[in-house]
Amino acid sequence: MNITLKQLRAFCAVYELRSFTQAAKVLHLTQSAVSKLCAELEHEFGLPLFQRSTRRVDACDGASVLYAHANEILGSLRSAERSLSNLLALESGSINIAASPMMMVGLISKVVADFHRRYPKVKLNLLELSTDETIESVLNGQADIGLVSAEVKEERLSTEVVYSDPMYVVCPPGHELLAMKRLLWPDLVQHQHIVLHNVYSVRRLVDKILAEHNLDCPAVIQAGLLTSVLALVKDGLGITIVPGYVCELAAQFGLVTKRIMGKTDYYHPVSMVLRQPAKHSIAAQVFQTQLLDYLRTRETTQKMQGNIT
Repeated sequence: MNITLKQLRAFCAVYELRSFTQAAKVLHLTQSAVSKLCAELEHEFGLPLFQRSTRRVDACDGASVLYAHANEILGSLRSAERSLSNLLALESGSINIAASPMMMVGLISKVVADFHRRYPKVKLNLLELSTDETIESVLNGQADIGLVSAEVKEERLSTEVVYSDPMYVVCPPGHELLAMKRLLWPDLVQHQHIVLHNVYSVRRLVDKILAEHNLDCPAVIQAGLLTSVLALVKDGLGITIVPGYVCELAAQFGLVTKRIMGKTDYYHPVSMVLRQPAKHSIAAQVFQTQLLDYLRTRETTQKMQGNIT
């Protein structure tokens, strides 16, 4: 016999309510769909379950027998659902997440906030590390999940590009670069730069792009924290180049961002790094799913909006 849980749920609802209309409302189905499910059961068993009339629905002899067994099956399923729900309720546990300070602020913080509001009893440990340190922390098991922008060649790790962002220049309000209709990479080297140390992937990407254009970046100040870089830009000491996910933070500093254009669009790719083989906790799996959903939605929205300056 080929009996489905959907058929049993529809049958039990009609049996209890003695109404296809009311059962349909409870199950959020159409009346015809509920009637069809019950008819399929009747066909499987080869006997009528309900006597239908214009005013009422009566249960036939076999209906009470089936209801007892169906209720037992659905009760066992509800018990299993409650047990699994308890596992997914995340009443305890911890997750270690590693990424650069820039990614932590621009890409992870909102997911962390949402996850914490949903599962306040799960401990979240944010490891703000350089690119190489992030890879190492995932490799040695210190971090459950890592985000990097680097090619990782390590058999014990799985990496997948999960997000990419175009590059922007960050300037104080009124800066002459902001008045340009189309901002190109050669335009940037006419100004002093404030850069991150080269242990961070953003700095490495910018250096690579400038080298491809045979350009030399006049970096007057190097810093280890993004907040330090933005504060110095705010003080008028130079400009800086960042991925799009930093634009919101830059705006909080009172700074303005503008998309960098060119014959070739350069994107800052972000990869998720996981240790393999490894059995991740349910909490880590749930966080990973939420993070992936957020990044994909963010990237899709950005592409729909087009260029943002």
